[in-house]
Amino acid sequence: MALRTNPSLGTDLDTVIPPGGMWLDVNSNVSPQYGDVSFDGSGYKRVWATNAAELASGAKIAIDDSGNATASDSGTFTVPAEAPAGSSFWAKASAI
Repeated sequence: MALRTNPSLGTDLDTVIPPGGMWLDVNSNVSPQYGDVSFDGSGYKRVWATNAAELASGAKIAIDDSGNATASDSGTFTVPAEAPAGSSFWAKASAI
């Protein structure tokens, strides 16, 4: 399990929220916006992303400025777990 460095971000960084799933807001905390950045306990950059097509766990992805993830052999991020189309997740940078 990847830890998060900012406790206001909600669930752990390896959680994939399926389409129609809910972000677990706490009163006075704001849900992340697609493209927001965090860092895990090991120093890896994480980007809050969404996907239009299903992505396999560990798949290489590219992320645009709006947080849209697409499969890409030259992608510099990976998917933390299988992500059905329309999911939300913290993509993990391939290197620190």
